[in-house]
Amino acid sequence: MTGSAHLPLLDVPEVSAHADGAERPLLDRVGLTVPAGAVTAVVGPSGSGKTTLGLAVLGASRSGVRLAGRVLLAGTDLLLLPPAGRPAARAGRAAHLPQHPESVLDPVRRAGGALTELAALGHRGRAAQKRAAREALTASGLEWETVRRRFPHQLSGGQQQRLALASTMVTGAGLLVLDEPTSGLDPALAYALGRTVRNLADDGAGVLLLSHDLQLVRETADRVIVLEQGRAVDDGPAADVLGAGGPVPIVTPPPAVRHRTTRELLAAERPGDAGKEAGPDTIGPAAEGRGGVAATGIVVRRRSGDPLTGTVSMAFPPGGRVALLGPSGSGKTTFARVLAGLTTPSEGEVRFDDRPLPRRIDRRTAAQRRAIQYVHQNSAGSFENHRPVLGQLADTARLLRGLRGDDATAEAIGTAGSLGLDEALLHRTPDRLSGGQLQRCALVRALTAHPALLVCDEVTSALDTVSRQRVIDTLPRLLAPADTALLFISHDLPAVRALTDEAALFDGGRCVRHGPVDEVLSAAWSGTSGQGGRGDDA
Repeated sequence: MTGSAHLPLLDVPEVSAHADGAERPLLDRVGLTVPAGAVTAVVGPSGSGKTTLGLAVLGASRSGVRLAGRVLLAGTDLLLLPPAGRPAARAGRAAHLPQHPESVLDPVRRAGGALTELAALGHRGRAAQKRAAREALTASGLEWETVRRRFPHQLSGGQQQRLALASTMVTGAGLLVLDEPTSGLDPALAYALGRTVRNLADDGAGVLLLSHDLQLVRETADRVIVLEQGRAVDDGPAADVLGAGGPVPIVTPPPAVRHRTTRELLAAERPGDAGKEAGPDTIGPAAEGRGGVAATGIVVRRRSGDPLTGTVSMAFPPGGRVALLGPSGSGKTTFARVLAGLTTPSEGEVRFDDRPLPRRIDRRTAAQRRAIQYVHQNSAGSFENHRPVLGQLADTARLLRGLRGDDATAEAIGTAGSLGLDEALLHRTPDRLSGGQLQRCALVRALTAHPALLVCDEVTSALDTVSRQRVIDTLPRLLAPADTALLFISHDLPAVRALTDEAALFDGGRCVRHGPVDEVLSAAWSGTSGQGGRGDDA
């Protein structure tokens, strides 16, 4: 791909970022350009500084972070302006899609009205604004009539992601900064979104793409920068840095040419079946005499009485590993939240150890809450921002298992270390961690409960390839001591194959196929599930 020869929309000769009290910088003299008509991508391990860089190029930063250097947006050096004046300088010129979409979606505004109002920043007249809102929704893969009257909480995680993308595009800004835009999307939607990003650039926009999705980067980017510990350690044309595009990379950069971090990201891109090899060959008796978890006749309805899900029944015996598959909006997260007591079903029940559980989590005992642990798709919202992460991780074992404080802390540190999280990171508050680091912390917190069932909702979506492979390799060993069953909700099909034995395919809020994972995956991709439709209503 060849970008436009125009002057850069964004020119960053160098930018640094320093957090109060930190010994090393979050960003260390990183430079980049984003020309009109081109996509510049930034990749790197979790915690390497991608999100910090995405904010810095807009003259923004999280609390307690200081910026230095030069950031030229359409010729204006944002860092020479007082912080209060920077939003006006970038208004209509630059738009930002954050890693966590809920942070830009107004929970009390319906999608259509909020988008139309936002369109006023770049379009004059009500008709033009409404047309821009419709076009932005369509470009993001959503239908106007389907979502315009809905509030964000009535959308699936993937639909929220696409609505946030529409909010980014609707103003017609020349520069788009996209932080993990495909997180939580199924492969078909991720591919379509990649084409949308490329088309935006081909139509003249400049795009700064921050992503762990190396295939998305191959398909869309002109240039790639690799970050490690806040420094740009590799930089070049996308095909040179990551190999050529296609279903799998067909050209691997010579190891002697590319930086170690680049080589590690590429080497970890294709997970094997290490996760399955690490698990037991047969399922033994439940740890601590516990039985399994089962959901029977689950139906969730809207306030109107219309079904949000069909009737769903599933069992999770001790040590079982089940994948939950389906397009974005097919009802996977809704069902998972019912198991955890976070969404109240209209019909049916969840049972643990052959005893019914209260439908709402606030009515479950500590032992019942411990039995089913749910790792949220957007993990940032599940932590208290004012407390260091380590104490929050230790609370689980202390409150739900009765461990002493020191023992609970030691177990949390050990489990975190097995997933590649250093103890020093755990003493930070959540806002000082990257999305991928927080996602693994949320997994640690759930694991230390030693639950009967661990529900993982897109737990690899914010991880770089190295961290993702580590989770795949390590998770079965962490589940084994308590014979914990796993419900793995994911669009990451290689991880599904590595970690699970059975799979259920959801479509339109119903379970349309259930069986061995390879058979279900084959049926899903061959279109023989017996059901069509987008599943946008769940």
